[in-house]
Amino acid sequence: MKLNLILLFILLSATIIFSQSKEELSSQIAKLNKLYSDAMINNDTKTMMSLYTDDVVSLPSYQPMIRGIETLRALSEQIENSEWRTTSFEMKTTDLIPIDNFIIEIGNYKMNMVGPGVPDWSDEGKYITIWQKQKDGNLKIRVEMWNTDLNPFLEMQQSNQEEN
Repeated sequence: MKLNLILLFILLSATIIFSQSKEELSSQIAKLNKLYSDAMINNDTKTMMSLYTDDVVSLPSYQPMIRGIETLRALSEQIENSEWRTTSFEMKTTDLIPIDNFIIEIGNYKMNMVGPGVPDWSDEGKYITIWQKQKDGNLKIRVEMWNTDLNPFLEMQQSNQEEN
């Protein structure tokens, strides 16, 4: 009987400890996502790049795979120096899956941009980010992938049908 009570206590304690660490993890990622969102809106490539590992792999919609921080930095600086601006960017985490030194984050995003000849462009979609815990305890993005929920080909078809 005592053994059963001790095992139950250990099991409950482990569950409470795990849920606290998951809450802390969720809070930490929410802060990092806010930092990332603010950096996008402010065209702050330096802050954005501070959130990535040197060997980052990025898998964006409608573009080839990007490998390494320097390649990602160069592309981000091109956007920073263009006439395109992100006016809003929101991320909502739906799932967190901790595995060893990694945390898989799954979520949804919404964003608005303006650019040459485009007064307001909206997008929404889903993303997956794999965060890697660093030796100092901080999290950095090791792998990211996102894609839109909006089908540009469907929009082109509808536009063509309306013209005919």
